[in-house]
Amino acid sequence: SILSQDCEIPRGISPNGDEKNDSFDLSYLGVEKMVIFNRYGLEVYSQNEYADQWHGQTSSGSDLPTGVYYYFMNLKGGQSKTGWVYLNR
Repeated sequence: SILSQDCEIPRGISPNGDEKNDSFDLSYLGVEKMVIFNRYGLEVYSQNEYADQWHGQTSSGSDLPTGVYYYFMNLKGGQSKTGWVYLNR
């Protein structure tokens, strides 16, 4: 089967420790840099060589509140992607 890139990116995470959608898993995409913004456009998280590190925390490790967050990522090969993800506490 063929999956489009848009369908492969999770639309929500729920970091509650049940091992289902606990983190924003993009390990299959080859992300060189990930930046996540809150609804006000403020950067809340950033990571180079991103795979599966974001589970709803700021770059300093504090838990973020429930809500919609926006991402910008640079992929290996020069491609970039933007979109949103819902964080459910």
